[in-house]
Amino acid sequence: MLRGLLAKFGRQAAAPDAKNAARAAADGRHDATAAELSAQGVRQRLRGEYADAQRSLVRAIELEHDCAEAHHNLGLVYLDQGHAEDAVDCLHLAIHFSPRLAPAYASLGAALLALRRYEAAEAACRQALALEPASAVTWLHLGNVLKARGELAPATAAYRAALERDAANADAACQLAFVLFRLGQYAESYQAYAMLLAGQPDFAEAHHNLGLLQLETGYPAEALQSFQRALTLKPGTLETRTCIAHALRDLGQLDAAIQAYDAVLAQRPQFGDAVINRCYALLMRGDYVAGWAAYEQRFAATETPLRDFGVPAWRGEPLRETCVLVFAEQGLGDEIMFASCVPDLLAVAGHCVIECNPRLAGLFARSFTPATVRGADKNEDRDWVSALPQLDYQTPIGSLPAHFRRARVDFPARGGYLMADPARIEGWRRILDTPGKPVRIGIAWRGGTLRNRQLLRSTQLADWIPVIGQREFEFVSLQYGDCKAELLELRDRHHVAVREAGDAASNLDELAAVISALDLVISVDNTVAHLAGALGQPLWVLLPFSAEWRYPHSGNATPWYPSARLFRQVQPRDWIPVMQQVAHSLRTDFAACSTA
Repeated sequence: MLRGLLAKFGRQAAAPDAKNAARAAADGRHDATAAELSAQGVRQRLRGEYADAQRSLVRAIELEHDCAEAHHNLGLVYLDQGHAEDAVDCLHLAIHFSPRLAPAYASLGAALLALRRYEAAEAACRQALALEPASAVTWLHLGNVLKARGELAPATAAYRAALERDAANADAACQLAFVLFRLGQYAESYQAYAMLLAGQPDFAEAHHNLGLLQLETGYPAEALQSFQRALTLKPGTLETRTCIAHALRDLGQLDAAIQAYDAVLAQRPQFGDAVINRCYALLMRGDYVAGWAAYEQRFAATETPLRDFGVPAWRGEPLRETCVLVFAEQGLGDEIMFASCVPDLLAVAGHCVIECNPRLAGLFARSFTPATVRGADKNEDRDWVSALPQLDYQTPIGSLPAHFRRARVDFPARGGYLMADPARIEGWRRILDTPGKPVRIGIAWRGGTLRNRQLLRSTQLADWIPVIGQREFEFVSLQYGDCKAELLELRDRHHVAVREAGDAASNLDELAAVISALDLVISVDNTVAHLAGALGQPLWVLLPFSAEWRYPHSGNATPWYPSARLFRQVQPRDWIPVMQQVAHSLRTDFAACSTA
């Protein structure tokens, strides 16, 4: 490889065109040394004069082919312009001619990172640190590599190491604040951005990233201001313009958001972040035809591989006397919600095979009796398909609404489409029967993940005191995950008891039976809410100010679950009025039952 690189740059250096030669003569550089030309190229690069910088550095290499600094700086010119492959070539030559040139290894790490060659990028950074451990820039590059690999805690340590060696390194400070945000350390992230912007108020990337933090933590108006400031400082940045659209969407300004997405996509039609979020805005607006059509681009937009079972994709062809495979995608809540379309599919297909999360297999098999149901992990071997009757078509479950939910009237007004085990339901009714408390209410107070707006969608159990403090009702915890400490604190500090349902929350078939034995479920937006709605049970859903796309942007009803009633935040992050409204509704809607 090295011989090829030398030949490549030898040819480039040996044949300067007349224009370059004339320019060199006019600039008085014909007698400049390689070191002087290399230094000149550095200055030109820092001014953004990339063509001039490239000419100066190539001329330096013409005069002194083994000038490692010139090869290094030429690599940086290429990297600045997004030509990472050329940068790697130059940097390998720099290292060849000067094996202990630590900055060249660090720059090589950055170039390899741009090519997503993460293992090689980390090795280059660590070699640079072995030669020059005090380099803040190298620690920054290493942090960037670790962040790209999803190793957020080690990335944090690398950025802190960079700042220990250079407290004024704004890039390291910005990246540290961003990784803290991704780790869910929101208060520390806010503090880091505040310190950074106090010293560098015109740092566009910091304003942009602060906007992301504000969106994630439920402050869309503040996020909009941060994104607008970033765009003022760095006009035309498509990522920031897309984030302005996100903020407008979260503020409920759906028409303006869609226009903003359209403007971005007019410049970059395949920009995934704009593609997927535009379709969410369309669906929230109730524009189902356009929304579901856009939703078909979700795999490409999110860089998620679309699985293939070796048969044609179903595009709406007649399915009579055919067999269609419906396969799983996304999370449990999505599978449950999209499964509302399965009865529509069963009505028109000869036969259906449904692949689903193993935790849903029992429910789906009981509920969709004409179908063949297979519980399978999305990443496991697909050989099981070979044992099936001949398949004619395949479709991901999230593509069913494009055929069966094209308008609001297409959403059935029926009760539920999932069925819990009747024997288990009866058993739970006996278990939960409490004298003097005829109304049994299940609650769930946490939802989402760090990557899926957990902070917005979750509440503190203490927030529920106006609701669960009404002792005439029997409250049952449906919350999945370890919540024993929260329930104990509720009992010890607030003297309010919420009954536990054993391990039911970890078993969806059992959880379905518990839900079916209750009179009401009150839940934040999570799997419990989807399951209760799919079972047709009375359901009250507590929604943040910026709700997920599956809920209409206004109103107290959702077409997905006719048995559900929505309680929305009026102000971001303020659950108190929501809980007061829920408490009042309990007293009025169940007054006769609670006094019986």
